[in-house]
Amino acid sequence: GDSLIYRFIPDQPGELAAGGKLQALKIRDLKAADTRNWRSRNQKIFWWTYNPVPVGETLAVEWVDIENVESPSDDLRYQGADSKDAAKFARGEGIWYGDNQGTGEFYIACTNGGIEYKGQIWRYIPSPYEGTSREAQEPGTLELFIEPNDVNLMENADNLTVTPWGDLIICEDGPNEEFLIGVTPEGNIYRFARNAGNLSELAGATFSPDGTTLFVNIQSPGITLAITGPWDQIRQRSETLWQKPNNQVSTA
Repeated sequence: GDSLIYRFIPDQPGELAAGGKLQALKIRDLKAADTRNWRSRNQKIFWWTYNPVPVGETLAVEWVDIENVESPSDDLRYQGADSKDAAKFARGEGIWYGDNQGTGEFYIACTNGGIEYKGQIWRYIPSPYEGTSREAQEPGTLELFIEPNDVNLMENADNLTVTPWGDLIICEDGPNEEFLIGVTPEGNIYRFARNAGNLSELAGATFSPDGTTLFVNIQSPGITLAITGPWDQIRQRSETLWQKPNNQVSTA
């Protein structure tokens, strides 16, 4: 799939219905960037023409206005990508805001991004002047946080959330067994839980406000689970991964 990342700047903060500007993310130094990291048929043959976005590279961004926001022809993403050089993303789905030692971060799941179409997680750090006229002085940054390209690590990331201790929990939406995947702040991956009942996707993971309960849905038969830990043990096992090479698998 193809998609863009949008933001809305209201004319009156807190009054969204009063109008404002819809904007799409553009990578400042990459015109009409294609972040999906897919390879075309020609690029498979002429491999030296394939230039994927590397994991960990920090990219400054800017935001472009989208005018025809009603988009009756379902062309909103084309308005941004083709006319305004906005960056293309692969089936953007889950997004979550978390705090990493005082720095606000958005994590974004692109379900079929990557050379193997198995999913990417992007990290966006807003500008300290986000949405203001001073934003260009210190722009927000985008980083490809993980792209494992290995179904044993992550298969088709969908919804996601941030744990109270800073890891990500990612719901898989692939054709095989479905897992909740944990990712440490360093980008190390571990399997947190498995849907042992069927092959239905896991969705909507989120913690209770006090951080003691993780709620997650199984899409079919349409049930919600409440997971209550043991969080101390899981956190300790997660922390042991921080010093290991990126993308090493463990089972929490």
